[in-house]
Parts: sequence; C-alpha cells; structure tokens
Amino acid sequence: MSVCGTGVVTRIVATNPAVAEVVGIDPAVSLLERARRLAADVEGVTFLEGDARSLPTDDASFDVVLFDSTLSHVPGVEQALAEAFRVLKRPGWLATFDGDYATTTVALADHDPLQECVREMMSNSVNDRYLMRRLPSLLVRSGFEVERFDSHGFVDLSGDGYMMTVVDRGVDILLAAGRIGERTSDALRAEALRRAHEGTFFGHVAYVSLVARKPG
Repeated sequence: MSVCGTGVVTRIVATNPAVAEVVGIDPAVSLLERARRLAADVEGVTFLEGDARSLPTDDASFDVVLFDSTLSHVPGVEQALAEAFRVLKRPGWLATFDGDYATTTVALADHDPLQECVREMMSNSVNDRYLMRRLPSLLVRSGFEVERFDSHGFVDLSGDGYMMTVVDRGVDILLAAGRIGERTSDALRAEALRRAHEGTFFGHVAYVSLVARKPG
C-alpha cells in the first residue's frame, strides 16, 4: 500500500516483478483521478480514496506500507502510524521517505533575507518540520522495530528547480499576509534571480529514509 498523490511512486513499485498488487490511497479526489489516468496501462494497481489516519482497508491486509513525502504533512501522525501497523501482516514492513524540513535553507550568511521566504513556505506547507527527527521513537511506541534510518542530502545550485519555487512561494505568502509590500517582494525575487544568474545560488534540504518492521 502506498499513500499516492498522483501515483508516481505507486506506478514505479507496480513495475517491480516481485510485486503482485499495489493499492494507492489519497484523500484528494482530483489527484486520484489523475493517478488512475496515468496508471491506465499499469497492471496490478488500484486507487482508493482515504485518509492515512483512517485507512479503508482490512486488518493485516498488506505486506508493505509506503509513505513517500507524506507524514510530515499529516496532523496526528501517531494515528497514521497506528493505522499502518493495523493493516500490515506479520511480519510486515513500513518504509517512509520525507524531508527533514527544518534543514531547508537558501541562506548564504546569517540573517539572509531569502531565508525568511523559505521559513514562511515551510511553515505554511509542512505540518511538522521536525517530524523525521522524532519518527524512530514514534514508530517504536507504535509497535514497530526500526531497521534502517538514513539521510540523503538534496542540493540545488542552479536556481532553476525546486528551491527557487520554495523562495517564490514564500514571497507570495509574505505578500499576501501583508508582511511585505510589492517593492520588497520584487526585490526578493530579483535577488534570488541574481544569485541564479551569477552562479551563487545555494539551496539544500536533508531528506530521510526509514525502514521499520512489524514483528512477526
């Protein structure tokens, strides 16, 4: 089972010859509709509307539960972990990949004005920026045994990808909240573009992958 969005990871998992069936779950009907269209030619894939905190599936019905870039956005993550434990067989596996979003930065020095844009974006889009640091202990309390915990750094030096969108969205949020005006928003965007043009742009996020087991 995978919490799926538009089903990118679900489709990848389904192509593995060792996998017989994958069920993707998401609460957003519009995302599920797109996921079904994109997976129309992929065998063994089913998509269901549902919430990670209340899964529409039976007890002990899956061998693996996969959370990809999901848990940091879920309020009440303990309930999602309890549901994952419930629907897993014994032995069963849980895998998660998510950002340690407290590390997200574009700062080149202390008090970098672009970093305020990043902080605003993370505060508005992520429920818990520090979740991945607490996740191993939360899993143990939920009954899992943690097998692996690894860090993966993402660096963007081009200013032409994800980190520039984080800055841009942060500017939009600050402007909409009335915390900055049009002139300041234009100046922040211009500074980000200047760094990209001059080759001084830097963006970084640490991601974490974790594998845990439901004892059998």
